[in-house]
Amino acid sequence: MAPMHRVLGRSPRGKLVECGGIWKKQNKDTGSDYFTLTVRDHAFNANLGKAASQDDMTLQAIIPWGPKDAA
Repeated sequence: MAPMHRVLGRSPRGKLVECGGIWKKQNKDTGSDYFTLTVRDHAFNANLGKAASQDDMTLQAIIPWGPKDAA
């Protein structure tokens, strides 16, 4: 099974890099569809939200907030 959408980002040098996927799943109890986001690096922490200077409310940005092992 492949993800419904692939999540791509740009490296500091401008190269497209695949960093995760969006999977469509179905709730076993209700039968309704939902989506999950998978990011490849397990030490990566981020929230979904509106990016600075973003006017389109239909877009979500991945906003990283620091390493998992930060002391």
